[in-house]
Amino acid sequence: MKRNTWIGLGIGIALVAGGAAYVLTRPKDEVKWRSGKVERGNITQRINATGAVSPVVQVAVGTQVSGVISALYVDYNSIVKKGQLIAQIDPTIWETQLADARAGLERAKTNMDDARRQYERAKRLAAEKLLADQDLEAKQVVYQTAVANMENAKASMDRAKANLDYCNITAPVDGVVIARLADVGQTVAASFSTPNLFQIAQDLSKMKVQVNIGESDIDEVKVGQRAMFTVDSLPDKQFTATVSLVRQEPITTQNVVNYVVEMIVPNEPLPGSEDEGKTAPATPGAEKGRGGDHGRGGAPVAEGAPDPEKAWERMKDRMTAQGVTKDQFLKRFKERMAEGGGRPGWSRPALNAMPATASAPAGDPKALARIPGGASQLGGPKFTGNLALRSGMTANVTISTNQRRDVLRVPNAALRFNPAAFIKDEKKPDGPRLGQPAMMGGGPRPAGAQTGTGSRGGMVARREDRIWVLENGKPKAIVVKAGISDGQFTEVSAEGLTEGLQVLVGVDTSKQAGGSAAPLGGAPGGGRR
Repeated sequence: MKRNTWIGLGIGIALVAGGAAYVLTRPKDEVKWRSGKVERGNITQRINATGAVSPVVQVAVGTQVSGVISALYVDYNSIVKKGQLIAQIDPTIWETQLADARAGLERAKTNMDDARRQYERAKRLAAEKLLADQDLEAKQVVYQTAVANMENAKASMDRAKANLDYCNITAPVDGVVIARLADVGQTVAASFSTPNLFQIAQDLSKMKVQVNIGESDIDEVKVGQRAMFTVDSLPDKQFTATVSLVRQEPITTQNVVNYVVEMIVPNEPLPGSEDEGKTAPATPGAEKGRGGDHGRGGAPVAEGAPDPEKAWERMKDRMTAQGVTKDQFLKRFKERMAEGGGRPGWSRPALNAMPATASAPAGDPKALARIPGGASQLGGPKFTGNLALRSGMTANVTISTNQRRDVLRVPNAALRFNPAAFIKDEKKPDGPRLGQPAMMGGGPRPAGAQTGTGSRGGMVARREDRIWVLENGKPKAIVVKAGISDGQFTEVSAEGLTEGLQVLVGVDTSKQAGGSAAPLGGAPGGGRR
């Protein structure tokens, strides 16, 4: 053979030998595992929800009779007492009905008296055998009917009296008016439903937060549990509440079942106020003899309660010109203050500017209550507290449902991670496929797996919770029992599990042995139940 042929053959053999040597001796791609560790610590399980703030007791004040509103004596923020007159319905129609019922009662009484006389006369005649028994019985029936008509007339008059009394709307509880839903001149009809005129909050020193909790979490919520929440107006302040009620009533919205959970929270003064850090007193609990004007931490305040002497100095010239002496003025002033609950109860300039009418003479303090919008100019004690929580605020609530102290815990990623996607051409661990439940009759069932009844084909085992550790450089599964989770760590327990054990939570390389991209956070497997 020619020399060039031998040279080419030698070069080819050398290239083949070098390539084979490279393939046989090159280092294999290795997975760089990312790990965490089993540590000991505390875990608090929480449920987050959004709700609304409202007074603990909020009473809707309505009317049982229909008619035109003739007077309103309170307005927004007015402090009211139980039984206090707060509005009136025009009583004209109901007074007429009462007069008609009274006349009907008199007519029934007259008929009854006449029927009684007729019956007694018939009894005397029947005793002397001068009247047939049939006629006596007829007189008796007439008398008994007259007695029944008399009772019916009495009931009609009592009903007419009650309807007339219903024209005077009174406060059912002590509290603060937080809403006025009608004005003077408005017609209300109580035929089919009770129209609301006011909303009265009984006590603003305590508030109620209502949230909707889904059916998957409701079993974790118990009465007495602690909750924290914030409101949009004070995002940096956390309020502490206590679960007071878990309603049994289901509320279904678009096939989602929720349950209402109520929490009670003490209302606090606004941050930065002089009363910050103090407990707000009950709203209607004004100090006796001070007309509610003690102005402390949300307590009721009678705005600008005037001094009689100062009022006389301001109005002396005008009163003197009208022939009113100081003693007369002071006497009348004090009477009006008593009527108004600690202040005169009227706006003098508004009264002077108001024309005299048959129902509201000039200078009458009740005149403002009889004109549209006049309620806003009335006096009386007003709530001017500086409380942080107001009715209708949105509350962002976190309820602490469970807590474990000094327990073994792992990062949540350790329970979600499955190394199967990162192992290439290696024998998988014994047992069911990683991340898959074991089937009865379809392969070995993992030890400790919980099963539930299924179809005739077998029973399906629940998914196990497992974490992965490295043993001789290979992933090895450890079956654990998972407890509560706070969203970052999960409580775990297993035989032989020790603090400080390194567990797999993911991989560090962006490319795996097969050249494929690594799934973010690893493949799912061994998930929570």
